[in-house]
Amino acid sequence: MDDIVLAYLTEFPPHYILNEPQNTAAAYETDDIEMKTSISKYMLFEYLSGRSNPLEKQLVMDWIAKQENSETFYEWLLEYEMRFPQFVPDQEKAIATVLEKVNANAEHNGDYIETAGMLYLHRTTDSIRRMLFIAASVLFIVSAGWWFRDPILYKTYQTGYGQTTDIFLEDGSKVALNANSSLKIPRFGFSSEAREVYLSGEGEFTVSHTVDHKRFIVKTSEKFQVEVLGTQFSVFARPRGTKVALSSGSVRLDYDENDTRKEVMMEPGDLAVLGKKGEVKLEKNQDTKTFALWKEQRYVFDGTSMHDIASMVEENFGIRVNIADEETRLRTITGNFKTKNAEELLKTISEALDLKMSAAGDSILLSAN
Repeated sequence: MDDIVLAYLTEFPPHYILNEPQNTAAAYETDDIEMKTSISKYMLFEYLSGRSNPLEKQLVMDWIAKQENSETFYEWLLEYEMRFPQFVPDQEKAIATVLEKVNANAEHNGDYIETAGMLYLHRTTDSIRRMLFIAASVLFIVSAGWWFRDPILYKTYQTGYGQTTDIFLEDGSKVALNANSSLKIPRFGFSSEAREVYLSGEGEFTVSHTVDHKRFIVKTSEKFQVEVLGTQFSVFARPRGTKVALSSGSVRLDYDENDTRKEVMMEPGDLAVLGKKGEVKLEKNQDTKTFALWKEQRYVFDGTSMHDIASMVEENFGIRVNIADEETRLRTITGNFKTKNAEELLKTISEALDLKMSAAGDSILLSAN
């Protein structure tokens, strides 16, 4: 027993816990076990904390040396460790380190090659090495707890205000991501059952067909998803609403309405609008190409109200637009506008509608002239 205690104090020296209150006898109430021994739990805790005087140290050492006290000693030692841990890991730092290694592995896990105008991810890393890396990452997830499962299992692409980008997936599919949007994809590849991605914001999808006819699913929430085999479509998933515009191919929408799971098939030229109550309205023969013209920094309005334009500017450019009166909010405009920034777009619209545009703090105010 002496060797055990000496090893314990060598591993965790007393200076680690000098901030423990000196007068804490009331915190360690004796129980029936303590009454049968020559020392108390409080005395053992003081000894482990390095605050015992020479006499108390000798008493504790003599008590630990007796075999009949072994069970009690380990019971109190466990309680002491639970109350006063000697080491508190920095989980955030550990997660950041693992993510850095995961990203580094992903970046060197293959090269993009071009075939028939499309980019594909060509895997070059040894399969066994990759599987070992995935297994190690999964083991880390389990040991770290499920709070961190998303950053490990998924990679998220995020665009800032006024920024767009193209993302090429490992199956050859392409996603054009609009400003202030995010796309979450599985970090270690799609599952054997389906290709699932998660969209927040706005994106245009050009989905490649796979030899095993694997489904491609875009989820905007747990209650709404777009399922497709091979097609081109745009998804708008903002706080003010959700829309799906189909350019080619066919997709199926799965959604919940009044706690009932429903489906609807879309054809090219269809525009599906998700209502506030979960219902889906299908509009036929729409010019769906206009829904992704933001890729060219172009915005097309067809009887669009100033209220909707103000919301679009805030979503895409992060600039708040206030409208002075209800009449101005309801005014509409039709046209095709190419712009690089919000100020240029609003200036053009203001001139067309004879509106006054002025700065109001960190926002823009539109009012009638």
